Amino acid sequence: MTPTRSTTVSLALAAALALVPLGAAGATALPQPGPAAAPSGAAPAEATDRVVVKFRDGTVPGDLRDDVYAQAAARAGSGGLAETTTTADGAQVLRTGGLLAGAELEALTTALAQDPAVEYAAPDSLAATAAVPNDPSYTALQWSLWDDPAGLGMPAAWDLATGAGQTIAVVDTGITAHPDLDANVLPGYDFVSTAANGRDGDGWDADPSDEGDYPDAVLCPASPMPTTSTWHGTHTAGIAAADAGNGQGIAGVAPDARILPVRAVGACSLGYITDVAAGITWASGAAVPGVPANPNPATVINLSLGVPGQCPPVLQAAIDEALGRGIPVVVAAGNQGVDAAQSAPANCAGVISVAATDVSGALATYSNFGSVTLAAPGGDPYAQIVSTGNAGAQAPAGPAYTERNGTSMAAPAVSGAVALLRERSPELGVEEIRAALTGTARQAPGGCAPGCGAGIVDPVSALIEAQGGEPFSTGGGIGALHGQIAATAGEPRSRELCALGGTPCFQEFANGWIVWSAGTGARWTSALPAQWWMIGAAG
Repeated sequence: MTPTRSTTVSLALAAALALVPLGAAGATALPQPGPAAAPSGAAPAEATDRVVVKFRDGTVPGDLRDDVYAQAAARAGSGGLAETTTTADGAQVLRTGGLLAGAELEALTTALAQDPAVEYAAPDSLAATAAVPNDPSYTALQWSLWDDPAGLGMPAAWDLATGAGQTIAVVDTGITAHPDLDANVLPGYDFVSTAANGRDGDGWDADPSDEGDYPDAVLCPASPMPTTSTWHGTHTAGIAAADAGNGQGIAGVAPDARILPVRAVGACSLGYITDVAAGITWASGAAVPGVPANPNPATVINLSLGVPGQCPPVLQAAIDEALGRGIPVVVAAGNQGVDAAQSAPANCAGVISVAATDVSGALATYSNFGSVTLAAPGGDPYAQIVSTGNAGAQAPAGPAYTERNGTSMAAPAVSGAVALLRERSPELGVEEIRAALTGTARQAPGGCAPGCGAGIVDPVSALIEAQGGEPFSTGGGIGALHGQIAATAGEPRSRELCALGGTPCFQEFANGWIVWSAGTGARWTSALPAQWWMIGAAG
């Protein structure tokens, strides 16, 4: 985990998308399927920081077991061992001083097993979820999806739901052909009403293709945009629902959901609010005069766009129509670094507004804040969000992958989470979905002093909560300490979160945090340090 904080990146456009400039990496060609490098700090294959020891009945009293552990650790040349829990068959689970693998791990378990009092000794292996996709960029680049304090913990969520049967409407710049999206894309619609802004020679039509939103010398002569097109709608669609397990590119949050592309923004990244409202209305399945009925109404609508000021009445009316039909509307909070109350649709009634967090799990410096529902990873200039894109500089060309950061990237991650909830618990209404998301969101580990609403969305916890399960169980060293100080700590408010290397770990409780590191073990703190990845570094 890189201990950096993002720098301010914002692009104020009247009636424009909440966009940020394309990162230095820009567009890249489609990678070929094949193995990908492991993320920095990832545990080696078969590594674990725990072993299981079963003593023969009546051979070693409890107060003498530490001697067995010390002698075995000395013979193996490893660090100390500490008991954490007891298994159902009476075996002891021991925490090692750090991750062990290969010869080191074998030496320790062999040394333990050689004691005549030991029935068996074996690694407490880390079981990997079967849902981890084989898409190369998932492992190499998609930090926002990893089970890490700054990520969404998607592997465990995908074991419960993948968005099957759900439709995510992406009201944006349209879409371009892409092999990581095409299988999931439904017929959409183009609601850019003027030929010049649409660059397609007409107004509303049945083709939602993105014709390029690069600035136009006549339509927006003073535009602060770069001269290239953003392919913003393609990018947001991939975050929400790019195909997974196809051996190429990336994985979306809801990889089995369908994408309903609704084009409402054209040249200069500008779109009339009336066109956006018509797109929302059509996506919801409601009638729009002069437009054929939508045969595939959305089950969640994503709006990664914004306009300064109060929520326009026509926009609120369209959102109300969608909400009345039981369709959550997820919106970007905005990239101006101000209270989201100053930007629409984030300030429209009934929406799920999403702030952005960076690679450290802190509020991104560009993100609007305060009057938001929750947050999700939106990236920063040093660790952006990779997704589907297009290689064309201005007009469409071949498919590519691009990296961006902004609240526009955070919103579709939450839209994907909504699709997972709707698949798993189709009976949930709009407010019940909001409650499942906010009731299980976790505090931003890197800090969010101006306010991130309920916190960072945690899809797996929301899915468990919606099914009536217990999303915040405790275990290991953190659970053992909580058992001793439960009155002080209070009830758990998050699941246990660990860095990719397995340490440090921490869990939020009603009155503070229990943190654990390989160097110092578990301890109580009333506040998590902003540089959480340094927990226990000096120990």
